[in-house]
Parts: sequence; C-alpha cells; structure tokens
Amino acid sequence: MNKIEIIPLGGIGEFGMNCMGIRFGDEMIVVDAGMGFPEETPYGVDISIPNFDFLEEYRDDLTAIILTHGHEDHIGALSYILRKFNLPVYASRFTIALAEKRLEENKMLDDVLLHRVKANDIVEIGNFKIEFIHASHSLVDCFSLAITTPIGTVIHTGDYKIDDTPVIGKPYDLKTLKKYGDAGVLALLGDSTNATVPGRTPSEQAVIPAFQEIFEETTGRLFVATFSSSIHRLQIIFDVAHEFGRKVCVLGRSMQKNVEIAVDQGLVKVGHDGMIDLSDARKYDDDEVCYLVTGSQGENRAALWNMATSTFKGMEIGKGDTVVLSARIIPGNEKNISRLIGSLYKRGANIIEEKRRLVHVSGHASQEDIKIMVETARPKYLVPIHGEYRMLFRHKEFVKNHVAGYNDDNIILIENGDFLEIDEFGARISGRRDMFKTFIDEESSEAIEYDVVRERKKLAYGGAISLVVTVNKATHKLSGDPQITMNGVAGVGGADALRWNADALVRMSAKHATVLAGGTGDADGGVRVPSTFLAAARQTVIDAVGEMKPAQIADKTVFKENLRIHLKRFVQRELGTKPVIVTTVVEV
Repeated sequence: MNKIEIIPLGGIGEFGMNCMGIRFGDEMIVVDAGMGFPEETPYGVDISIPNFDFLEEYRDDLTAIILTHGHEDHIGALSYILRKFNLPVYASRFTIALAEKRLEENKMLDDVLLHRVKANDIVEIGNFKIEFIHASHSLVDCFSLAITTPIGTVIHTGDYKIDDTPVIGKPYDLKTLKKYGDAGVLALLGDSTNATVPGRTPSEQAVIPAFQEIFEETTGRLFVATFSSSIHRLQIIFDVAHEFGRKVCVLGRSMQKNVEIAVDQGLVKVGHDGMIDLSDARKYDDDEVCYLVTGSQGENRAALWNMATSTFKGMEIGKGDTVVLSARIIPGNEKNISRLIGSLYKRGANIIEEKRRLVHVSGHASQEDIKIMVETARPKYLVPIHGEYRMLFRHKEFVKNHVAGYNDDNIILIENGDFLEIDEFGARISGRRDMFKTFIDEESSEAIEYDVVRERKKLAYGGAISLVVTVNKATHKLSGDPQITMNGVAGVGGADALRWNADALVRMSAKHATVLAGGTGDADGGVRVPSTFLAAARQTVIDAVGEMKPAQIADKTVFKENLRIHLKRFVQRELGTKPVIVTTVVEV
C-alpha cells in the first residue's frame, strides 16, 4: 500500500482535542493527544477527549505517539490513550516533564516509555523517519514535524508563529524547513488558528512595554492572570517585577507546577529571592509584590475566581487592586470571563485586559506567517488543520489569493473522521467515519460515554418519569396499578398537577380522561384537573400490557421497552416534552 493516510481524530473544525493518525503501509503513528472543553459543562462534563476506540481496528499497526508541544489541547488526553495503547512517546524535554506530572497523578508513569528528543533529532519508527524542527510558540520546546515516508515527506506544523525575537529560545527554524522544501514536500498540515488575522503575529517581546507601564503606574496590589503554560509570558513577568522591585508570588496549582518545572529545567530564571510564597508575601507592602495567578479564562476553581468570590484561603481581591488579564479569550469561555470581570468590578478592582493594553500576543501564525510557512515548505498539497472550519476555509482562501501555484485542487479541507489518502496519483478523501467524543466526568475524572451525557441533557430539559409495574409470574398479568413518579416534568407538579387545554382533553379516550366535577375553568378555556393526567398515564400502561402476548411479558427486556415506548408516546403527545423514562418490573 504505497499511500499515506491522514486521519484526524479531533482538532479539525474545533478548538482542542488535537489528535491525528498518520499511516503508511501497515504502520501508524499518532501525532498529539489533546483534550477539549465542551459546551456540555452544565451536565457534569469537565473536558472532552477523542474517542480512541476508533484506533482499536489499527491496534496492530500503532507504533508511537509523537507530541508537538505541551499545551493541554495537545497532550491532555495522553493518559487516556496510553491506557488503551501502551505506545512509546516521543517529545521534547519540557513536554515530557509536563506529561510526567499527569502520568504520575494517574499512577502510570512507571509503565510508559518516554523518549526525550531535541530539535533536529531524527528518529526512525518503522516506515517513518521523523525530524523534530524547532518551532516558536507561546510555549517553549515546541516542534514542527518532518515525517518522511517512502513516497514523500509530510510537514506537520504543530502550533507555531514566526517569532524572530522570542523571549526564550531561538526563532522558528526556517533553515531546516527550507531544506525539506528544496527537496520536495508532499503535504503540509498547517495551523489555521489565526488564519483570519492579517499581517504577522507580534513577537512575545511586544508585551514588555505595556507591562513596564503597568508596574510603574500601579501603587497597590497587582495581580497578573495568564495561561500557566505561557512560559515566555511568565519570564516577562518575573523580569519586569524584578525591574520595578516587586517579588512574585505564584498562586494556583497549574501555575505553581509549570513554574516549578520551567525553573528546574533552566527555562525560566527568577533571580535570587525573586519568588516568594503566600505566607512571605504578607510580610511585604502591597506595592512590593506581584501575584501571578491562574484563572484568565474565568474558571470557577482557579485562583483568580476564588479570590474574586472570597473563597480563596488567605487572599481576596479588594478595592484598589489591579488585575491584568494577560490572555486571549478561548471561544466558549466568554460567559465565564464576563462573569469574572463583573465580580472583580463589584469588588472595586481595576481591570486591564487585551482590549485596553497590549498585554497579550497570540502564539499562532497570522496570515503573513502562514505565507512564509507555505512559501518555505512549498508543499504539493496544503491541508489546513487546527481551528474552527471558518479558519480552515480562510487559510485556504488566503493562500489561494496570495501564494502562487495554489488552488482548489491542491488545498484540501478535511474534517474529523475524514480519510485523506495521498499517493503518486494525487490526494483524495477516500472515506469518512463518525468521530464521537469521549467526555470526562469532572467529579471522578473518569471517561463517560456520550449516551450518558445525552441522558443528562434529557434529564435537564425534560425531567424524569419512574414507572414501576408489578407482574404475576404465573398469569403474566398486572398485580395492582402501575406506580408513576414524575420529577421535573414540565406541566406536571404538586397539587396543581397539570393544565390541559380543551383540545388535549378531547384527544384522550373516555376511559383515559375523567374531568373531575368542580374543575375550575381558565381564561383560555382550559380545565384544571388535579389527577387526570396520572390516571390517564396509568391507563396507557395498563392498555399496553393488555395488548402484549404472554411471551412478550415474560421477556423482561422486551416488556420494559414496550412499556417505555407507550408511556413516552403518551407524554410527548399530551405534554410535548421528552423526559427520561425509567421502567422497573417487579415479579410476584
């Protein structure tokens, strides 16, 4: 099979869950294993990950996991995929350090083979020869990948920007990329996150003047909230704090963890006594400390939110404090951030965000960075990845209009579950599979199936009905009336029971509907009936049992499903709602 198969499991047309299978012959590598942040958070879902069950059919083909960098949307699902497939992992020193923390928490560290690689290292994994190309990003120790196969090379950009003056490390390694471009690149899988943004993405250095002004102007307490993984930004905060005579107090679990790792590896330098803990911070005046905290996205368990709501032990935001939100708003977090800002304003804080000062720059390539990438690699085929579909589309349109030689034939838009085949005859989407998400329960941190989340949604919107029937084992007949309990079902509640309009009552058969004498009329002609609905529901169940054969009643599974369907249809017809119906059969 002389073809390359590219199969995205996540990260295409969405933010997060970046994960891609790349297959040649009978061998497959997996690039990244990231988590996402689903909209289903009201239903007990904290994060989502790709459904790795899809890879079961390729179990014998899987050879390795390659990580481009250490952001959660690229490594957050690593422990979950390794539980299913114990594969060797290749990543940079810093990315491995982040992964180790997560694997250790899950008691998996001793069972996983982790390979630390450096920029320009080349590893051979079966049919694949992979060179790790140094990439500049908001994180450190990041890679683009040159994946060479017997029929050509695929460049996976990872997350990147062309930063000529990074705070930590070297600029993007365009020299190595050009080497592959000169030799010929079959396909480029390119980051599309900022494909809608004109120009070049500013360097991390661009935020320094704004922070210098803020530190100089602020006379009271100063809080800076940013992504704990924005290592360049953390170094800037430490440097500017030192410049203006402030110690840095780091608050928030992930921030403390990442700072510790970065300092241990020599990536972040804090200076002598530059970092203090909270107990020591209380010994200093307000203008002598800068608090570096988690919670830039309004997360309700992060340090900043807890301080804004007086739930952080030993610290709260007060009048006159200055809070800097040094991060972009991740789509989907708008409400949380708005709520956070409102709480901070209520407490009298001064808030500085991206819209007011240049306190944040993106870590992703804007349009002119994308142009540099494409012109340097000169791929035969361009495949936009990483971002919402509108970003993938704009990536395609920009390159078509601004880079010679690219058109609809050699720029290919894919979605999660597409099978993109590339061989000597061309590139094509040869098939498609539904790629369902796996949700992670925020209480247990364990995977929960999509059907469970769907049931939670039903419960939230439609409520629940419990049906208990008692059946005589000998006669296969009901023993007593069915017992029906309703919770959260719209239109049914308490002593009022239900208001049905006249048309609904007419639809019911005479044996179902008994309008009680003395019922009170409504302005719209409806009738208040305290017990009619439940009586009709019970009669529906009784009729359903009467229509069934003894063999159907004897089969508990068939019996319960039949009862559920009949009661469901009745409720939907009369109430227009879709509650969850749980049926219990008791045999006597």
